[in-house]
Amino acid sequence: MTNSQYRSVPVAWGQLNIKVRFGPLLFDILLDNNIYPMTIVRNKKHNHAAIELQFIDSGIGTLVLEDREQHLETGSIHIIGQHIFHSFEPDPVLPGERSTFRFTFQDVLSADPGFPKEEGEQIKAALSRLTYCQLTDPIRNRTMFRLLAEARTEMENPAVGAYTKVLSLFAQMIVELVRGIQTEHAADLAYAIPRKDKYDQWSYLIDSFFSNCHKDLTLEMLADTLNLSTKQTHRLLKKHFNTSFKHKLMHTRVEVAKDLLRTSSLSIERIAGDVGYSSTQYFCHLFQQKTGMTPSEYRCMERMGHPAASINN
Repeated sequence: MTNSQYRSVPVAWGQLNIKVRFGPLLFDILLDNNIYPMTIVRNKKHNHAAIELQFIDSGIGTLVLEDREQHLETGSIHIIGQHIFHSFEPDPVLPGERSTFRFTFQDVLSADPGFPKEEGEQIKAALSRLTYCQLTDPIRNRTMFRLLAEARTEMENPAVGAYTKVLSLFAQMIVELVRGIQTEHAADLAYAIPRKDKYDQWSYLIDSFFSNCHKDLTLEMLADTLNLSTKQTHRLLKKHFNTSFKHKLMHTRVEVAKDLLRTSSLSIERIAGDVGYSSTQYFCHLFQQKTGMTPSEYRCMERMGHPAASINN
């Protein structure tokens, strides 16, 4: 496939601002038309201030480095470090094609407290000492080719979320190449994925607590679940849910009751008990207060094909 066949929409590649962050490291992805497969041609030795990835899309050839020669073959990926002089010698019979992108990285001052320090240090160490590396795992290489193809497609025909997806694709490529560089020392690089502290788990704990709305729940019980005082729990509900304990419990019970009215033939008395109310009369009063209709009216409208939820208060 030729270079022109890949282009569906003209892209000013060099002007695209693709920056990927890994904690304290900021990667600047440098693109040009070589993001597409280009015929491998003989060139003079040169170097770059950036790290360069060479994807050999087809054919064979030779990569000439400062002190050695490296065979190029279809499906291989070669990473050339910063300032390393290199040139290419195409095979006279099967010259092939290659696609390329480069990147630089630097430390940034603003810290990301959620990012594991060890991961940033390992990525930086791997890339800082890089001179040349060939990725040898065929599964990893196929993944890299796929990620690059997806990135091209997203940038050629951007849809909603295209920029975020492009950042993700290049981030995955950087992770894969670092893993390829570090394969021999992988056992030494293990570390724990950061865990949420108790404050980050509040939302999940609160949601789980109210899913048991059929029980006799109290503010004190929720406070114990969160390991907070009742005053702290009340402020937390106000801040993150804009409601009180009483109103969140009522709202949850009414929503569960609406599902039961719509999808089951259970009596209203049974539904009242199933959502935590011993008094059917009190349940009906709260349901009408919340929805503007009685449970019977709600069930009737739903069965007639007129969704009552749309008039919910």
